[in-house]
Amino acid sequence: MTPRPGKVEVPIAGEVISRRPKGAASRAHHKAISHHEGEDVSREVQKVVRLDGPAKINWLCKALPLLRRRAMTSAQFLDIVCNQRFAANIDDVMPWGTQMISMLRQELDDLQPQQVHQLQQCDLWSRFADSDDERALVTAASSAAPGRAA
Repeated sequence: MTPRPGKVEVPIAGEVISRRPKGAASRAHHKAISHHEGEDVSREVQKVVRLDGPAKINWLCKALPLLRRRAMTSAQFLDIVCNQRFAANIDDVMPWGTQMISMLRQELDDLQPQQVHQLQQCDLWSRFADSDDERALVTAASSAAPGRAA
């Protein structure tokens, strides 16, 4: 770039880049990122029930790890999933409901028996869980129980 008449072009000094060791600073940065990771998962029933099918699956994919890490209480989670309006706008033709049920089945071990029962009584479970799958699940659970005579 040519300087204007009467002006002198001053050279710009090189920039100095600070190199920090990959110790405490990067660990603090990773902690901050993982801490903020769970903040985009809404815990408000009113917001989650308004989502469409694919958005509810995305919410469930984000909420289940939080439930596993105990960052979200099982009561908060069940309040949302067992709400009638959560399953209300999920289409029966599309596979979203059955995908959600299969994801929930994988997480049943993390819940108390009363909570599993509450989950199995909810509208989502009654609409999208196959009764054949239920029988297979009950049979597998009863055969896997230790101390039972066949």
